[in-house]
Amino acid sequence: MKQWMVGLMAASVAWFQTGCATTDADRATALGAGAGAGLGMVLGHNFGHSEHDRLLGAAAGALVGGTLARQHAERRELERRLDAVQQQQVFTTVWIPNSNGSRTPVTLRAAEGGQYIGPRGEYYAGLPSPEQLRSVYGL
Repeated sequence: MKQWMVGLMAASVAWFQTGCATTDADRATALGAGAGAGLGMVLGHNFGHSEHDRLLGAAAGALVGGTLARQHAERRELERRLDAVQQQQVFTTVWIPNSNGSRTPVTLRAAEGGQYIGPRGEYYAGLPSPEQLRSVYGL
């Protein structure tokens, strides 16, 4: 009964930590540690011979579960940031000065071979200058 109380306390602490965590990685670490502690305690109970084995299983499970969950969350965050950077590199905005003093933004999408595609689907061999775009998009 005592080992189940320790397991319940470990799970409660992990659940509480999840609510207090400030980042997704912190929440994942807390949840992973709680799940790992519970699994470690069950394995320690089934394969161990003493209460010490159960507690050791809970501690090892919390360490492994928390570490794996944090690594997974950090990898997801890195992938999200890389996707954002790649999106920024795919689009380029050229500002066209108009005769009335205003400026018109034209967003071009980079294509293979150094080409650019305009908002209306037109292709340019390279990055067009504002003068090239003025006849189509200027005021």
